[in-house]
Amino acid sequence: MRDEKDVVKLRADDREVSWARPSRPGLSESRLPAHNVTIEGWVVEWLALHWQMPTASIDTRRPLVEQGLDSMGAMRLTHDLEQWLGLPLTLSFLWEQRTIESLARALASPDTLFTLSPVSEANDTARGLASDTAPASSGQRRLWRLMRPVPDSPRFHVHFGLRFDGPLDVDSLRLGLQELVRRHESLRTTFHEGDGALTQVVSPASRLELPVVDLRGGGGDAPEQALGSSSFRAMNDAQARAPFDVATGPLMRAALVILAEQTHVLLVTQHQLITDGPSLGVFGRELASLYRVFQAGVPSPLAPPARQPADVARWQHRWSTSDAARQQREYWRARLEGTPPLSLPSRRAGEEDAGGLVRFEVPVALTAAWKSLASTEGATLFTALSAVFAALLRQVSGQEDVLVGTVVANRGRRELRDVVGLLSNTVALRCDLTGNPSFRELLRRHRLRTTEDLGHQELPFDEVATSLPHGLQAACVFESATGVDLSIPGMSCTLLSDTPDASVPGFARHALTLLLREDLAGLRGAFEYASAVFQPAEVERLARAYRHLLGRIVETPDARLDELALSDEAPRQAPDGGPERTSGTVDSNA
Repeated sequence: MRDEKDVVKLRADDREVSWARPSRPGLSESRLPAHNVTIEGWVVEWLALHWQMPTASIDTRRPLVEQGLDSMGAMRLTHDLEQWLGLPLTLSFLWEQRTIESLARALASPDTLFTLSPVSEANDTARGLASDTAPASSGQRRLWRLMRPVPDSPRFHVHFGLRFDGPLDVDSLRLGLQELVRRHESLRTTFHEGDGALTQVVSPASRLELPVVDLRGGGGDAPEQALGSSSFRAMNDAQARAPFDVATGPLMRAALVILAEQTHVLLVTQHQLITDGPSLGVFGRELASLYRVFQAGVPSPLAPPARQPADVARWQHRWSTSDAARQQREYWRARLEGTPPLSLPSRRAGEEDAGGLVRFEVPVALTAAWKSLASTEGATLFTALSAVFAALLRQVSGQEDVLVGTVVANRGRRELRDVVGLLSNTVALRCDLTGNPSFRELLRRHRLRTTEDLGHQELPFDEVATSLPHGLQAACVFESATGVDLSIPGMSCTLLSDTPDASVPGFARHALTLLLREDLAGLRGAFEYASAVFQPAEVERLARAYRHLLGRIVETPDARLDELALSDEAPRQAPDGGPERTSGTVDSNA
């Protein structure tokens, strides 16, 4: 009988597929690689579960990006293949193969096999001993340092709403929220600092308060009117901005607003110390699932989370002294050597983190056209859109060496994918725009280097930043809402947020940040800017210029960057090298 540890299981909501793991003796001439047909079948099953689609609809000869594989999915696939085959694989290796067929052939090749060493059998994310306290993670420590000058600032809050249209069972919703608090330690975690160390303290599950506020007017059901009312806006703003006490908690609050007989909005605010973008996806998906089962009067079918944030923090502490960490430090020192600061307008007087927001939208048709262009070059949508942002920064700064930060999920390992907590990390992407390349050439360069950079994403950004005396001045953050399952039979559920990443408006993390969220309606975008660097009219012009570039490039991807900049919508360099000032405002949604 095959040992259970030699079987890899892929699980979806309604099915489970098991594949026998190839035997893993030490590297020797007698070691046989897995057959390419076996590997091909495994990858097809993995993708079918990942995409929730029939295996027959997956084309093994078609590029993976054309079928929808994004950066996060690629990281997960790489890790799961690594664990199944017992070989240390890289993200760049996966992208180089392009198709499932070529990937399977490469992995079945003895030439590939003997250039790689088996991965360790040790489970280096094993759960620590049960304890109420644990060291803070690297991300929590970095956020804590940023919080020190302004500990009560809403800048460190995540706020969103879930709109329910249909007959809502409030008791089932309350039970679902209570179960989430019980399941996920982060939702009942507080933080304490002593002797120079930050620790996270997990409290026993307590009763969750869910106040219900009725905003129905006397004129009948008018949910859209109530949603835009001053009463709702004031409550939404107060909920988002009220301070948290990180030492006593709780660090999550919720309130249910009745807008009409069958329209409710659940407002949820969490401190960034306990959440990140992927956590919100887990939160929404599990809440919808728990609501369904509690409404049916049956117990929760969800298995306990494989890991909790404290487990991740302990693993990070162990990993920081490993050879892998040392190699990543060397990579980033070499990668960022000589990076110039971004040339931006002179700073003005004002609060350090005060900022503004300029929103815009990209319709479905243009979003689809960009997906097609990106996949033609073997790139993800994020890679393509961040390359456009780099081209825009070239116009603004006059520089051909541009650094753009981004936020990554940092959840390649299967056991981390359903963790609710702050696991994300910041990665610096160095963009080479030298030689006035065509956009297609720029995208090829950017894809190769971005793949390498994302393959070294585990090193905490605080360590990476030691090679950046001027810090990060620009960032591009991409979130996808298309894979979040909020489905509840008989009801429609919609995610509401003031910004694409559910941050609270009015603050700036960098001089300029491009925030993007993909949903079924296309792309929602926003430029978050530091008021000490940019005027609102300047950023409105930038938003319009970015939209203009999206339209121009998708029509003429082989045009050179200087040609693409020749437009009344694009920023132009003033004689002194700074961006030319503009007057007036534009409609950034035009």
